[in-house]
Amino acid sequence: MIDQADVVVAGSGAAGLSAALAAAVGGASVLLLEGSACWGGTTAVSGGQAWVPDNHRMAELGVADDRAEALTYLLGRTAGREPGLAAAFVDGAPRMARFVEEHSPIRFTAMSVPDSFAEAPGGRAAGRNIEVAPVALGELGRAEELFWPPPYPMVLTNEEVTGLGLVSGGELPEGLMEYRLANGQVTLGQGLVSGLLHGCRAAGVRLRKGQPVTGLLCSEHGVTGVRTPYGEVGAGAVVLACGGFEHDADMAAGLLHGPFTHPVSPPVNRGAAVRLAAQAGAALAHLGEAWSWPVSQGSAWPDGTPRPELVMAERMLPHVIWVNLAGRRFVNESSHNAALAFAGTDPATGLPANQPAWAIADAAYRARYPFAGAYPAQPLPDYVTQADTLPDLAEQLGISPGALAATVSDFNAHAGQGRDPEFGRGETAYDRHGGDPAADHPNLGPLTEPPFVAMPVLPGLVGTKGGARVDARGQVLDWDNAPIPGLYAAGNAMAAVIGPGTVSAGATIGSALTWGWLAGSAVAGR
Repeated sequence: MIDQADVVVAGSGAAGLSAALAAAVGGASVLLLEGSACWGGTTAVSGGQAWVPDNHRMAELGVADDRAEALTYLLGRTAGREPGLAAAFVDGAPRMARFVEEHSPIRFTAMSVPDSFAEAPGGRAAGRNIEVAPVALGELGRAEELFWPPPYPMVLTNEEVTGLGLVSGGELPEGLMEYRLANGQVTLGQGLVSGLLHGCRAAGVRLRKGQPVTGLLCSEHGVTGVRTPYGEVGAGAVVLACGGFEHDADMAAGLLHGPFTHPVSPPVNRGAAVRLAAQAGAALAHLGEAWSWPVSQGSAWPDGTPRPELVMAERMLPHVIWVNLAGRRFVNESSHNAALAFAGTDPATGLPANQPAWAIADAAYRARYPFAGAYPAQPLPDYVTQADTLPDLAEQLGISPGALAATVSDFNAHAGQGRDPEFGRGETAYDRHGGDPAADHPNLGPLTEPPFVAMPVLPGLVGTKGGARVDARGQVLDWDNAPIPGLYAAGNAMAAVIGPGTVSAGATIGSALTWGWLAGSAVAGR
């Protein structure tokens, strides 16, 4: 045996770092093993915001919350989940946020983003999401040496991007960006991971990357350690926080309900947590679900793996719609769970009902907003189709010109009045928050000005939701519903408590942080 620790944590995203910090502050000796050469996994390339109901920063926005309303909202927007686990999350999340601030350089700030269903019972129109203020990298090193490359420089906060209207033509605050770059300050996912790394280092966590957990040491007494390529490590407890299985093509194809084939996460989540949990006899749940998202073609990761990009502008802003092969709209494009529509099946054929699909926009959109990653003055990528007329565009896409013309005509007639009677786009606080506040309607605008452009909208995901079932402390359960001694799970390594859709931006990271904190606190006896 090459090493020994009270607690071994597998994975360095939000869940793993939160677990390691909680366990170390609780007095345990902690060894965190990251399998890749980069810290932070998917968290480090994300927006970094966390959904934390009843958090202590909500008062900054003048918003009040309470446990009962948060639980009402969560239970009202999930299916097939255990109420006790939802309660554990709602109780733990605000305590986690205070703990992280107390034991790291992280300072959270409240965000104006609404819940996905703010109008539902218990919903809130702002405040439940929090994000980190800029964090200095300091002795951690340079961001490009620490993390997977982000989709954009992480020097502005989400709230700054929204407030400046950068998606809808606002000017970059170049002076502020230069100051933060010069001072090694990062935000978003990099800021969250950096702050947690600082906290873990100060608490005495031993951090090692390039060391995947390849197996569990098991006995009649439970899990007693891990195997790595360099030897075995004994432990009193193991926390699995090494992500889901979206980059294992066979697992994804065999388990996910729907064609969610385009992950945006770094190419490291290949099902290790599911395999390790199964080895120990864990019960598994929600393997068919994912944190789904519409994506566009994008670029590639350093190893050549395709890297799709999240579709944001092309679903929230005016003068754009989505259509399927039948030439029809099929969902409220601006809704947070729009990608769930890709799992729909045509009962007549058994084939996906809404794939392929395209985002179609006109020149009014193109003059103001980004399309397929290209801003108005930039050339469009090759995979974008362009035509001077809608019939010509339809012919190029293989869509019935008549069907597309009818769809656009019907949409235009109502969009000009600020209405979408078919799907209700723009009627919720979530929709409007992501739109253009300077437009006649933040989400709706007719498609009338040529040329017209079309971009494939692909079924993507930021992670999978299936994994080991856990109890309210994050301890993994077996098929008889009994805790497996010494084994815990958090983040996308566990069966998600939220689903099958999502309830808010930041729900993935809020869940990861909270269940990591619960598991880390439990293994330290706190």
